[in-house]
Amino acid sequence: MTTHYFEVNDQDGVITLNNQDLLKYTGPANVIAAALMTRLCKHAFSLLSPDEPVMRRKLYWTLGFPGPGIVDCVEMISMAVREGRCLQKPMSNHPDAPMSIGGQFVFDIHYSDRALRIWPSADIFDDEFRQQVSKWQEADHTHERQHYLQYKQAKVEQITIRARVSPV
Repeated sequence: MTTHYFEVNDQDGVITLNNQDLLKYTGPANVIAAALMTRLCKHAFSLLSPDEPVMRRKLYWTLGFPGPGIVDCVEMISMAVREGRCLQKPMSNHPDAPMSIGGQFVFDIHYSDRALRIWPSADIFDDEFRQQVSKWQEADHTHERQHYLQYKQAKVEQITIRARVSPV
């Protein structure tokens, strides 16, 4: 599997993060969120600060889908949740961003004098994804749920290998 990583500046140095690092905070139930946020941040941060890693405490976020895994990842990346720089604003009217349960995968990220709106490809987060999550994410651990865990791993591979993110 391809491992993506990104860097953020903190007060006393650079921190390199990947999806495995994000999983340490958000937990294995949110493996898809960790993969998505790694891929999304790698792309977004390169646009927001092409010459050096972003300062993590200067990032401001608006989340169109504030699922717990996404919120956990934003917190680990930037400490924006506890410091009041993360607006959780479920959205359902973006013409291109994929839907989730309780919002759309749309991320507005502001850094210094730059801002962008970014979202993943809708072919990754399709109707099957929403059905699987709705049925199995909170279900008890049974033999049938094992298929869902395999589905999630395949979705992580899909995000890691070929996901497109679109900035506007």
